Amino acid sequence: MSLSNRLDLLRAPGFAIAAIVMLLAVTAQAMAASYMTLLAVERANMSPFELGLFLTLSGISSIGATSLFARIFDSRPRLWPLALSLAMGTLGYGLCTIIVNRWTLMIVALLLLGPATASFPLIYAVAKGGLDQRGAALAAQGMAALRMIASLSWVIGPALGAFLIHVWSYAGVYGAASCCSLAALAALFAFRPPLIPAVTTNETVRPVAFRWTIKAAALALTFFNIAMFMGSTALSIVVVKDLGASERDVGLMFSLCAAVEVIVMALFVLLSGKRANRSLLVAGFAVFSVYFLSVALLPTLQVLYGAQVLRAAGIGVISVVGMLLLQELSPGRAGAASALFANTTNAGWLVAGIATGTWAGLFGYHSIFGLCAALSFFGGALLISGSLLGVETKSSRAR
Repeated sequence: MSLSNRLDLLRAPGFAIAAIVMLLAVTAQAMAASYMTLLAVERANMSPFELGLFLTLSGISSIGATSLFARIFDSRPRLWPLALSLAMGTLGYGLCTIIVNRWTLMIVALLLLGPATASFPLIYAVAKGGLDQRGAALAAQGMAALRMIASLSWVIGPALGAFLIHVWSYAGVYGAASCCSLAALAALFAFRPPLIPAVTTNETVRPVAFRWTIKAAALALTFFNIAMFMGSTALSIVVVKDLGASERDVGLMFSLCAAVEVIVMALFVLLSGKRANRSLLVAGFAVFSVYFLSVALLPTLQVLYGAQVLRAAGIGVISVVGMLLLQELSPGRAGAASALFANTTNAGWLVAGIATGTWAGLFGYHSIFGLCAALSFFGGALLISGSLLGVETKSSRAR
């Protein structure tokens, strides 16, 4: 991307403030999420059942709040759903610095921590209208840039949290997360991005997307997220318990993956086209499947390190192009498209939380890699079926 294009991106109405809010809000979420399980188990003394209930309540409320806020935003673009989500994060993370009772923490998760994650898709929705005014290519670059910033926040947040928990324990982590969320809220009110109704990033797209096409895309992305979360859990346990490596190796693998992922997303900012490239998206699923197959068939530390490049490439491509595809299939409904994308992550996380323990109990943690390869394969197959049906239906209408 040339200097003039980068300046055009920054000049797009609301993009610069959306980027700042994204960085602060997702950094807060990343810090909080990295230590949420430990907070529940070590300080609130939750049992495995109570921990599952705690995480489930947070996930369900996240899906509900994200869908509700997106519907409100699409009916008439306004800032208060995003502001409310950020305020909930500020209060919820702040309360986590002092709460030690398990049931109180569950109430906070249901009423505050879950809805706080709705800010992620709402930031995309706020930015998209202004980006659309500058053309489809710049809109695609802007969406990719915001996704890259979110990934960068997941590099910064856990690293900052690791330092803070060593110095000030959980109070430091959640106090900092609350401050980041508050700073995002303050920036939103200080600069007040213009609210412009979004249009589709593809001028030739149908007024209404075919039902199976969008359902297939959403289901494919859900499969991707289930595989990603289940695979991450299995990776941590297999590296330490099966291969006899250390927790440091796990951290290095995740850091390597995150760094390469940011690079992959940066390429989309530089080279992004006007439309979601479905062939590239299917290729992303194929790469993700190959990653799981490689670590399933060649479970050595060296292979696991090298395969993180494949993992990062798959995550980067699927995250960016998948989001663009859902927006393309939902013209004029930026909030709903962003919420659907976010909820495929939330649903994947919920299913993975239940399925990982069950599958590992029956077949072992290493076998999860094979399951994740199959999920990735079926996700790609769903995308192909959705695309073929869309082309077929369009051809029949033309006749």
